[in-house]
Amino acid sequence: MVSLTSLVRRRPIWAGALLAVAVSGCELKINEVRFVTPDQASVDGLYFGALADFQIAYSGAGDDSFLSVSALMSDEINSSDTFTTRNATDRRAQQPPAAGNTSDDAYNRLQLARNNASNAAEKLRAVNPADPRIAELKALEGLAIVALGEGWCGAVPLGRARDGVPVDTGRPMSTQDLFQRAVALFDSALAVNPNSNLAKVGKGRALLNLGRFQEAAAAVAGVPTSFVYFVQHSDNTTRQYNPIFQLQSNRRYTMSDLEGTNGLDFRRSGDPRTPWIRPSGVAGVGFDNVTPVYLILRYPTFGADVPVADGIEARLIEAEAALQRGDITTWLNTLNALRADVRNLMAARYQNYTQFVPGPNNPSTTLAPLTDPGTPSARVDLMFRERAFWLFLTGHRLGDLRRLIRQYGRLQSQVFPVGAHKTGTYGSDVNFQIPFNEIQNPYFKPELCNTQQA
Repeated sequence: MVSLTSLVRRRPIWAGALLAVAVSGCELKINEVRFVTPDQASVDGLYFGALADFQIAYSGAGDDSFLSVSALMSDEINSSDTFTTRNATDRRAQQPPAAGNTSDDAYNRLQLARNNASNAAEKLRAVNPADPRIAELKALEGLAIVALGEGWCGAVPLGRARDGVPVDTGRPMSTQDLFQRAVALFDSALAVNPNSNLAKVGKGRALLNLGRFQEAAAAVAGVPTSFVYFVQHSDNTTRQYNPIFQLQSNRRYTMSDLEGTNGLDFRRSGDPRTPWIRPSGVAGVGFDNVTPVYLILRYPTFGADVPVADGIEARLIEAEAALQRGDITTWLNTLNALRADVRNLMAARYQNYTQFVPGPNNPSTTLAPLTDPGTPSARVDLMFRERAFWLFLTGHRLGDLRRLIRQYGRLQSQVFPVGAHKTGTYGSDVNFQIPFNEIQNPYFKPELCNTQQA
């Protein structure tokens, strides 16, 4: 289970529809309703509430969502903050669960999101089993579990609560079990809507995490490269803020470059997929008054949307499957087809992209075709480099670094940042601690959580 407080934080809208009250003149008339069916309640409210819960969990609230904390643990962003928890995550040397970690809120929110998506889907199904929104909700439930599998140690319980009441505490699940559960959820989404590209890409992502490469490619076959599913953001409220823009505006995080020896050259490459700028004056120095702040121009406003699943990811899954089966020609052609259309693909996904590229730090609007590096190891490096640049700051990088260890036999010291860090020396954590509040679960034991296991 997630902590009980996380699953019962917000009671579903329909649960409160117990009385119908009508007022006529001075007479108060109360009509007793003995049975409330879902069609009498606001299933629309449940649907939109579930979307909002996923948004805040994956990349919302203008703070440490899954998107930002997974980027911090990997080589995408660095802490320019003084917060102990953020620096500990950045350094891959997390605090004990009882002391709290930056990733705790993201864990609780993802658990809430997948639980409420499941409950909303049940209510919609009771009204109309063919409602296409059921497929979307089941896919989002699956994506929340994928995020838990990619981000946290292999002991994540999946509890359930209905109507604000816990009904199942959940037993700890291994990383593999989480991805298998996600695949089943994507299949249930596709049973409702076989044309759901969101479910297809989500299933491909889960299967890729399981090392079932050809099945992953089959899952995303036919997904248009133009397809994009956004987590939407807005400047209306802080809950809706894009977290990267908000945290960078407060000088808490900076864009990484060759972080800890193994990190990629996201800045100095000048790649049009990772545009950036350094502000002048105080805005260009971190909250710690030491670290330079480099702003990430993929997300230039509070309302910048985040692509969580798209046709680019589908093509990258197909490319990796081709590499796995030794079809080097298809692998390279697939990657180069994406590169040939970089400007259009990026402009369709990122707000105001054409205002920033070309720019002083990213002068080119094109990408040259790749050539075969010639060795199996170098091909894997190139495959994951292309994934890193295309999927930069979309919540995929931490899972990919763990896959390099789990599926390709790399050492954590070969893929994660290592060496000197501003607060000491990088540690060896490769995933997040499960929050201390999970200790309420009688089945969960802290020693089950191994943060050094990919």
